[in-house]
Amino acid sequence: MLIHSMKLLVSLGYTNPKGGNGSIRVDDRRILITPSGIPKHLLKTDDLVLYDIINNSYIGKYKPSIEVNAHAKTYRVRNDIHAILHAHLPLATSLTDIGLENWWLAGTVEAEYSLGKVYVSEYAPPGSLELAEKIAEGFRAGAKIVIVPRHGVFAGGKDVADALDSIIALESTAKYVYVKVVVEELRNIKNKVLNGST
Repeated sequence: MLIHSMKLLVSLGYTNPKGGNGSIRVDDRRILITPSGIPKHLLKTDDLVLYDIINNSYIGKYKPSIEVNAHAKTYRVRNDIHAILHAHLPLATSLTDIGLENWWLAGTVEAEYSLGKVYVSEYAPPGSLELAEKIAEGFRAGAKIVIVPRHGVFAGGKDVADALDSIIALESTAKYVYVKVVVEELRNIKNKVLNGST
């Protein structure tokens, strides 16, 4: 399911092939996480890396994702999270970057049933310990989704399907908001033209 979800995110254009990452909790101290640098649409089961979130050791053919610290710290602060997906959602990220506050509270069915609490973190460089801390802070505050400006989103769920549903719902809501804003602006322009005010 983790590999299928990463391939789906690539096919939807929600992350580039070498971008994004995902993990699942195996037990209290181990997770399986996607490897660094391997195109997500080519992933196989034995490419996944077994990572110990307590002593930061790992077993696998490849290095774990550069965002492994964000995953590890999140699992340590949230026992109810059993899967994390990270994607580079273009519309959700851009709406946040332009300063449109709480845009995800759009009243859509997706927003009501699939998003939960959304938290916007401060920006920090990808793969950095600083970013991992900021993401964990958002999840510690009860978020289901953490948006990182100019980067993307992290979604935590009870399983992979739950995290995937949240990510797709967030971008669907972003599309709705974007289209609504554009259509309303076009309507305003049309009315100005018809009224001879331009």
